[in-house]
Amino acid sequence: MTNIYQKLVAIRKTIDAFTKDSESFGYSYVSGSQVLHKIKDKMDELEVVLMPQVLNQHHETFDYVAKGKEKTDFIVTGDMKYVWVNAENPEDKIEIPWQFMGQQDDISKAFGSGLTYSERYFLLKFFGVPTDSDDPDGKDTSGKQGYSKPNSSNNSNGSLASEKQLNLVKSLLKKKVTGEWTFEKLHQGLKQKLNTTVDMENWTKSQASQAIEILQSDKKDAAS
Repeated sequence: MTNIYQKLVAIRKTIDAFTKDSESFGYSYVSGSQVLHKIKDKMDELEVVLMPQVLNQHHETFDYVAKGKEKTDFIVTGDMKYVWVNAENPEDKIEIPWQFMGQQDDISKAFGSGLTYSERYFLLKFFGVPTDSDDPDGKDTSGKQGYSKPNSSNNSNGSLASEKQLNLVKSLLKKKVTGEWTFEKLHQGLKQKLNTTVDMENWTKSQASQAIEILQSDKKDAAS
């Protein structure tokens, strides 16, 4: 009988590169439907089940001003794990620790979007599928060649980041502040990761999108 590791390798072999086919809050991303479509048939064929388990959940409110109006968002975070199960032998399984976080103007939507985002990036990172400039970002979703990703060290390319994006970056940075790591120190560390000397207020949408992805997927300090 094929074990769970062998089955997951077989699933991985069916996946090629993804393209960023959806957009939200001014940044592009790989849709969850695209990810699941790539692996669902092979999972069914090999009888592999993926079970998400939420271990704990925390929430807080984030107040900000957008277009002159006061707004309040809910930020939901928590620890979880994903469990790959071999349906032919349920004792044959793999448990992987993970995290989720979401921000919306409604707490239930924040929780739901956090789980959706978490699942998408779990699958991308688990299977090691390229989504960076070396593959899908070097072309558009219609398959046309010749598109170049904006240079992250120069904010003259691309439109400026939206207020929503910047507020989310600031909120995620604030959650990482400690006695050793001040907000400004974290900010400088994030700029280094983006290979830019430009402060976040003048980032492009692409830079802000990269910053959000870094902060939401990296369990370690943004400046480490």
